Amino acid sequence: MVVLSESCKHTPIDFMEDIVDTPNIIDTTGGSDTIDYSNCDPDTVYFENDIFPILISNCAISGCHDNATHEEGINLSSYTKVMSSDVVDISDPWNSELIEKATDNDPDDIMPPPPMSPLSNAEIDLIVLWMEQGALNNACTDCDTTTVTFAETIMPILDAYCTGCHDNSSPSGSIDLTSYLGTGSNDGIYDVAADGRLYGAINHDAGFEPMPPGGTRLPDCLIDQMRIWVEDGYPDN
Repeated sequence: MVVLSESCKHTPIDFMEDIVDTPNIIDTTGGSDTIDYSNCDPDTVYFENDIFPILISNCAISGCHDNATHEEGINLSSYTKVMSSDVVDISDPWNSELIEKATDNDPDDIMPPPPMSPLSNAEIDLIVLWMEQGALNNACTDCDTTTVTFAETIMPILDAYCTGCHDNSSPSGSIDLTSYLGTGSNDGIYDVAADGRLYGAINHDAGFEPMPPGGTRLPDCLIDQMRIWVEDGYPDN
């Protein structure tokens, strides 16, 4: 059985550990959350909704700072491991190791390493604001499953958690999760939804490689939204 690949190696530099540009980033002045839950406080940065997707897509990936590799002793695969890795400084966020690495001008030291895209200014500002608010292990989990669409619900989940490894430039396992339809030899979102690989991987079903890699499941709300969309026939709506 073909499953979503657990491998996500980044060359020429491959030295991070156990989360691509996340286009649907929070507006730190009061915009909507990266992953949109209803009734979230627009002025609060939530670790589960806002910060963890950035880490999962850019840092806690295979060969870098995931649960298996934890390069240089840094594991960013969960809140507890982020805090125990000593990369967060709530008293001086801009001098924290997490921000210093994300803003380093040296291509040999910047995180994420090339050829991955660096964190955007919006992502960096968001992480800093999260630290300024105390770097809490918080979440806004008022889950709305009444209206689930591909464009407004599913694609933001994939952008936040999956396209770090499954993008169109170097799709791990020949799976491109930036496109609804496959291109060339790469399977697209439709393909892996139709044959069960997408939901099987994120739900950590037996026989599928669990995604995101590293053992951390997506929040239950997001898994429910994905299940609803797949059961509805995975429409491009």
